[in-house]
Amino acid sequence: MPQLDPAVFIPQIFWLFVVFAALYIFIARSAAPKISEVLKRRQDTITDDLANAEKLQAKAEEARIAFEKSQEDARNNAAAIVLSKREELKAEADAEYQKLSDALSKKADEAQKRINEAKEKALGEVRNVAADVCADIVSQISGLKLDAKAVSKAVNAKTDDVLKGDG
Repeated sequence: MPQLDPAVFIPQIFWLFVVFAALYIFIARSAAPKISEVLKRRQDTITDDLANAEKLQAKAEEARIAFEKSQEDARNNAAAIVLSKREELKAEADAEYQKLSDALSKKADEAQKRINEAKEKALGEVRNVAADVCADIVSQISGLKLDAKAVSKAVNAKTDDVLKGDG
């Protein structure tokens, strides 16, 4: 094998340095700047993407805050509507209650008036019956015929005293 011959080591080493130097110069002048440019563009793209991601994250955070605020506003609005409707319904119920209460009070007053009229009528009839009974009793016991007006006056006085609580 000729490459293992020690007599050709020096020219082989010389050509090795020449080829490696040429390759190095070619790569340094041609390929390395292109690779460097690609790496720089890649780094710029990554930097721009990170900056855009930060902007988008900030926008997303703003959108989240706006969404939470709108949810809170919606909750408050719903609570206000519920409260308003509750107050409206309460006012309607109170008005209806007052209307029914007034109607029942009117009916109760009319019933009390009828009761009082019936009571007065019954009391009048009781007084008449009592006056007749007293006149009959006195007539049967003593044989005296009493004046109907005097008996009626005495019975009325006594019933008035009893009704007043004088006994």
